[in-house]
Amino acid sequence: MLEIIFLGTGGSVPTTEKNTAAVMVRYDGRKILFDCGEGTQKQMMIAKTGVNRGLNQIFISHFHADHFIGLPGLFQTMNFNGREEDLFVYGPKHTKKFLAVVKNMGYCRFNFNIIYQELMDGDCIEGDGYSITAFDTDHNVPSLGYIFQEEDRPGRFNTDAAISLGLKPGPLYSKLVSGEAIEVDGRIILPTMVIGPPRRGIKIVYSGDTRPCEKLFNAVKNADVAILDGTFDGSLKDWADQTRHSTIKESIELGLKAGVKKIVLTHTSPRYSANKEPLYSDIRGLNNVVIAEDFLRLDVPYRDSF
Repeated sequence: MLEIIFLGTGGSVPTTEKNTAAVMVRYDGRKILFDCGEGTQKQMMIAKTGVNRGLNQIFISHFHADHFIGLPGLFQTMNFNGREEDLFVYGPKHTKKFLAVVKNMGYCRFNFNIIYQELMDGDCIEGDGYSITAFDTDHNVPSLGYIFQEEDRPGRFNTDAAISLGLKPGPLYSKLVSGEAIEVDGRIILPTMVIGPPRRGIKIVYSGDTRPCEKLFNAVKNADVAILDGTFDGSLKDWADQTRHSTIKESIELGLKAGVKKIVLTHTSPRYSANKEPLYSDIRGLNNVVIAEDFLRLDVPYRDSF
């Protein structure tokens, strides 16, 4: 099971209801942060995710303030809380320049290393049991989206098949699961005789700010969850095009065409603070589409559990 926590779901500036962009993925005891709008560390405290333990990777989509300006505050909070572990920050062009400035701000001396890496389209960061691949998006500054892909999981163990081969539950099952062939009464039993084909791991895509484009479409193909730019309602397509954002309708059309299981729309413009009706009119009747609000928690089951 994987959990996605939406810490900030607004665009441009924070409002009383929505903080700016920040999405956390919790996977197998680890936390991965995508974007870090202002006040993200406070959102983490409210959500009770913890600020230090397990959070070692931050991926920034682009350097508009509503996506990165929370980093200095988060670093400071981590430092005051006694962090000593290395922290890895990834992002597009200018990541090196930005973090050099942050490290020299004020009189704070960090007790942990901030290790940065500038990524390009197709670059892949390998984690423990997963990978995160960057892809170019179509915004008005250098920008990246990210694909979280869990490694394939072993196939299901077929207990009935094992029993029919004369195997009893115990250590021999474990050996087969680990990929070892075993010998029983002079017969060689291979793992493939009792274990099904590998099962595809969970795929999550975070688009950041972008127009619909071919690279985004290819990235979200068959994703379990796609977190997409939903800045404007469908009536503002021309303005979305000028500002290099997407309308809710455009993101839904792209996601459905790409076979996405669950579409989550975020980065809502503050213009909808008083009236959200234009946003929700575009998703009525679509059970696999949701407009994210701050502190939404989404459990993502394995594909064969849907």
